[in-house]
Amino acid sequence: MLDLVLAVTHHVLVFGLAVMLAMELAYLRADPVQVTRLARLDAGYGGIAVAVLIVGVVRVIWGAKGWVAYQDNPWFWAKVATFTLIGLISIMPTIRFIRWSRALKSDAAFHPPPTEVAKAVMWVRLEVLLLLPLVGFAAAMARY
Repeated sequence: MLDLVLAVTHHVLVFGLAVMLAMELAYLRADPVQVTRLARLDAGYGGIAVAVLIVGVVRVIWGAKGWVAYQDNPWFWAKVATFTLIGLISIMPTIRFIRWSRALKSDAAFHPPPTEVAKAVMWVRLEVLLLLPLVGFAAAMARY
């Protein structure tokens, strides 16, 4: 039963990440960009990403298959590498959102420059794009 609860929790959290990335893209397209909401959403995204990682580790250690089933699974390691890459890429827009939040606090009329918004959109789109191989690796991993 623990394995089922962990699996469902893990999947729901991952779907939550996908939804949050879609919401970030929507907020970045708004005119004007809602900096405060975007920064809060991004903080939530980071928190959910940590929860995905924790539940995943717990699942690998105490799930039905155990560590032995994962240690030599190349798809597992591809999934971990992709998740790590997404996490590293997410640093770029997060830094921008923090800068924008600080700028907004010091100037209520602040609006992020269009070039910075475009760069943030590019990074978030790349995160979304990398979710595709991540899901593929997860499916391949389960069948290895």
